[in-house]
Amino acid sequence: MNKKLTYQELEAQVVELKEQSALLQQQLELANQITSASLETTKLLQTLVDTIPSPLFYRNTDGVYQQCNNAFAQNILGIDKAKIIGKSLFDLGEYIPHELAEIYHAKDLLLMTNPGKQVYETSVKCADGAIRIFAFYKGSVLDDDGQILGVVGVMLDVTELKNQKSELTETNRRLETYSMTDPLTGLYNRRKFNAVFPDRLRAAKRHYRLLSFAIIDIDNFKKYNDNYGHVAGDEALVTISNLLQSKLLRADDYIFRLGGEEFGLLFYADDEIMASQFVSDIRLAVQEMAIPHQGNDSYRYVTISLGMVTIKRTDKDMLELYKMADDLLYKVKRSGKNQILAKLV
Repeated sequence: MNKKLTYQELEAQVVELKEQSALLQQQLELANQITSASLETTKLLQTLVDTIPSPLFYRNTDGVYQQCNNAFAQNILGIDKAKIIGKSLFDLGEYIPHELAEIYHAKDLLLMTNPGKQVYETSVKCADGAIRIFAFYKGSVLDDDGQILGVVGVMLDVTELKNQKSELTETNRRLETYSMTDPLTGLYNRRKFNAVFPDRLRAAKRHYRLLSFAIIDIDNFKKYNDNYGHVAGDEALVTISNLLQSKLLRADDYIFRLGGEEFGLLFYADDEIMASQFVSDIRLAVQEMAIPHQGNDSYRYVTISLGMVTIKRTDKDMLELYKMADDLLYKVKRSGKNQILAKLV
């Protein structure tokens, strides 16, 4: 038999129900606020991610894309994000070649087995068909318990940077070449000579090699310029320079334009006789070119004189050896020119 409630009891139940209803309404409103805030946060994050100009992606432990931005979808694969999310690297074979998918997946596995960060560069064929170089910055994503969830990656286009670095390297190389090269003849200049000679001296001493240094001077070259003009003089310098360059026998033989009509020859030989024969052949080759030179004393053609030191056992430095060769050249010039004077030191 049901007990009848008094008016006071009924009123109390009504009050309690109203309080429960109000509490439920508050909870619903709070849930709605949280959901709204969560949606706003999600939209904010998605907008932020899509605003980033660099391609960005997130793949889970199965290699399935869980998220990517517009830059990745449009610039790299050239398709809508909806066609990417939920697909693995290997599901997108139309856009990602299988061999590349295997490489990317292997690199992901490294971050899954050894959580951390990963940076590398590789070429990527973009949606427009262009091959560009990207730096990949990837990292492991972990939950609060340290369990691996997946891999997030950002791709930075470094193509222009690489091109600029390559251009800068080439520019620096050309500048270095220009700074070491005589602009008229294309031979190495005195600056290069000053760098190479001490190094060759040390190498010769270390490896017991016979090093020779000769100063070559075109005979009566001032008279040549006076008679034929400076343009013809420059042409003669270039012609003789080409001949001297062609006579070098070894990769570590050098010919320099030291200044004006003076050249430096630095070379190795098996013995002093071969060294003398080498420079003698050069002297004769210049004479046999038969470049007319009316002002060259008793010779009708351009000739050269040489002063040479062959370095066998000496501790003399570059300056001392240079002076010795220059003194020998001076003696040749005083004694008739078109000759060689050599000395073993």
